[in-house]
Amino acid sequence: MGILSLLDEECWFPKATNRTYLEKLINTHAQHPKFGKPNYKAPSDFSIMHYAGKVDYSTDQWLMKNMDPLNDNVVTLLQTSNDPFAREIWKDGNL
Repeated sequence: MGILSLLDEECWFPKATNRTYLEKLINTHAQHPKFGKPNYKAPSDFSIMHYAGKVDYSTDQWLMKNMDPLNDNVVTLLQTSNDPFAREIWKDGNL
């Protein structure tokens, strides 16, 4: 599972925290050469080696932000897109 898929999954658990999400990330991706374990300079950090170098991330507020509802303007924009694929995948989006 990818980083964002794990985030979506973690949001389903009522007792999930930024820390439990980070632990899931580490357990899932610790062996991946592009994933860096946290050095605990902050309680919820991890690193990803991008093509241009290492980028540090903090999972602070990721769970809460991921549970925010999608802005209605974004849904409307995608439903009226000039791109047929975008329109198709958002045709049943809730406003």
